[in-house]
Amino acid sequence: MKVGTMPTALLNGRIYTVDPTAPWVQAVLIDNGTFILVGSDEEVRSAAPEGTEFIDLEGRMAMPGLHDAHTHLLFSGLKFRFEARLPSGGTPAEIVHDLHHCGCAALVDEGTQPWIVGGEFLPAAFAEGELDRSFLDEAFPDQPVFLYDYTIHHALVNTKALEIAGLSDDSIDPPGGRLIRRPGTGELTGELVETARWPVMRAMPDYRAEVYRDALAWAASVCHRYGITSVQEASASPQALTAYRDLDNAGNLNLHVAAHLVWREEGFGMATTAELDRTIADRASFASTHLDTGRIKIWLDGSPLPPHMTQADLDARGTVDEANILVADDELAEVLSRFDAAGLSVKIHCAGEGSVRAALDAFEAVRLSNGSDGPVHEIAHCPFIHDDDYARFGRLGVVAEMSPAIWHLDLPGHDEAFKFRTILDSGATMTIGSDWIITSDPNLFPALQGMLQHGHDSVDLPTAVQLLTVGGAKVVGRAQMQGTIAWESRRT
Repeated sequence: MKVGTMPTALLNGRIYTVDPTAPWVQAVLIDNGTFILVGSDEEVRSAAPEGTEFIDLEGRMAMPGLHDAHTHLLFSGLKFRFEARLPSGGTPAEIVHDLHHCGCAALVDEGTQPWIVGGEFLPAAFAEGELDRSFLDEAFPDQPVFLYDYTIHHALVNTKALEIAGLSDDSIDPPGGRLIRRPGTGELTGELVETARWPVMRAMPDYRAEVYRDALAWAASVCHRYGITSVQEASASPQALTAYRDLDNAGNLNLHVAAHLVWREEGFGMATTAELDRTIADRASFASTHLDTGRIKIWLDGSPLPPHMTQADLDARGTVDEANILVADDELAEVLSRFDAAGLSVKIHCAGEGSVRAALDAFEAVRLSNGSDGPVHEIAHCPFIHDDDYARFGRLGVVAEMSPAIWHLDLPGHDEAFKFRTILDSGATMTIGSDWIITSDPNLFPALQGMLQHGHDSVDLPTAVQLLTVGGAKVVGRAQMQGTIAWESRRT
């Protein structure tokens, strides 16, 4: 429902306010985006000024807009609106067929060599030796191809893409990444793990500016369809920030975005490390009415999904396994200290118990050096947390953001992930995100259901709704404007 610029009254409803002083009301009066009165039909009708638009809810329920604490709107808009969509578990022949009909050439400026970009393939669907660039080379010998896998952390590319990126059989594995090779030889299969994607992604041309704007506008409209009114953009690349700002300045961004600017991660950042650093330095130039650019995103490990399992775990002695850690502990502490001192809130991607512990260690060092009154920081995803680390979240004031996309994948060993009740009982602040790009849409209601049906780690319905509304808004400093339905006088 779109509320116009004139005063609007919603009547005859079951309105859940998430305000403990009056959790259920019948009607509300809204003027210029602010709740002027919350109460009964009679109270709202009596207070409504001339020209008010009256809308009869006919007994339907209404509630505050949802806050998505972790989403990738530009990536999702590109993936579902413009780039090649591959069949779920598709064979090489089925993938090639769909790539031939993707229309990717129209995404770049005229005169620029178009790449075919699509996703996502499922490694488990390939027979042994089949996950190889050879089938892409046969179909596309002269056009570069880049395919995301289902984790979005890895990719498969053809020989033309490798050549443009300067990768060959003689290339060595980059720090934090791996070039997969054919068994018994040093030949590249074209499969790229984590940071091994970066050289290829650096070589890919940008899309036309209107493609980024259209992708974002479409993604925002999908958020509205699912009741989402504010988000945390978890991969705010230079392209995303420009598109957000341009949409907002044109009056076409009806969604509040707390943007986490990407530090170093060139894949999700869609730019070189130097360009990402410049973007962070120039962050104020991207800010607009609905776009907050005072946040940073850091990736500390990879994905807890097969076959590559690039999350950082703890070993039998409780020591962080450094094999999949993407930022050394001394460098992490240094960069966190710098961002914290600048008043920038940092969200760290952590997929394993080891990376969570390493992130908490770094935050603890920052609190000791900079003091405890700095900005709110977050650990993203938090599927697995060691028992010894739960209490540290509350003690350090670190938010546990849980974006349970892997619920949708029904993978063995993940039934013990996302311990909602445990983290809340530890005294920590928790938020919930969709991690849209992994999921098919940003619908947060399956996450709400999951919180209610998680065995001994379940939460009750009022708590779950609070987490999805004002709980998320509070973390981004917007609890006075979003998350509850209350009179302005009650908020102050």
